[in-house]
Amino acid sequence: MKRLAASWILTAVVGLALGSSSRVVAQSHETPMPRDCSATPSELQVEKNLVLDFFRPGITLRQLIALIDPSYVQHNPLALKLAQEKHLSDYEEFKRLFTGAAASANPDSTNLLDGPARRGGRGPNVVILTAECDLVTAIVENTANDPTAPPGTRYQRFDFDTFRVRGGKLVEHWDNEDITPDSVEAWRKMEQQLRRP
Repeated sequence: MKRLAASWILTAVVGLALGSSSRVVAQSHETPMPRDCSATPSELQVEKNLVLDFFRPGITLRQLIALIDPSYVQHNPLALKLAQEKHLSDYEEFKRLFTGAAASANPDSTNLLDGPARRGGRGPNVVILTAECDLVTAIVENTANDPTAPPGTRYQRFDFDTFRVRGGKLVEHWDNEDITPDSVEAWRKMEQQLRRP
């Protein structure tokens, strides 16, 4: 009898713990949505087109920066780290990072703002695009070096970029960037190039 009672108590305690922890997990993964989400299919398409324009091949640096609202909020940890180090707003750091990327990708460009925002005017390969309320997520196809295979061996991988869209501008961004010694070093080298006359 004691063993049966102890078993019931243990089951009840574990059940309560799991029930309450699953609610916490569910809450922590909820997507921040506006309370009055009522976007029509045509409004969602306009939002998707704005994000597709961000990735468009041939977009100039000036056009790319024009897509971003000055109130822009960044959730990319590397960009946040760099902005905090320089005491810049997320918007100012966005402009600085993309100006640096455009300068290093197109070193012969005489007019950086009206030149291609990305190397050779190429754009990332968006393979999936979804929209809900004011959030648009792009799944982008990439390749990377396989460190476990012979040099030059690459594998296919996918990254995501999620943007909040308001008033025809990109106002917030999330992605799967990691802070690594290589990524920080690459951005620091690019910033050094920007400082050179």
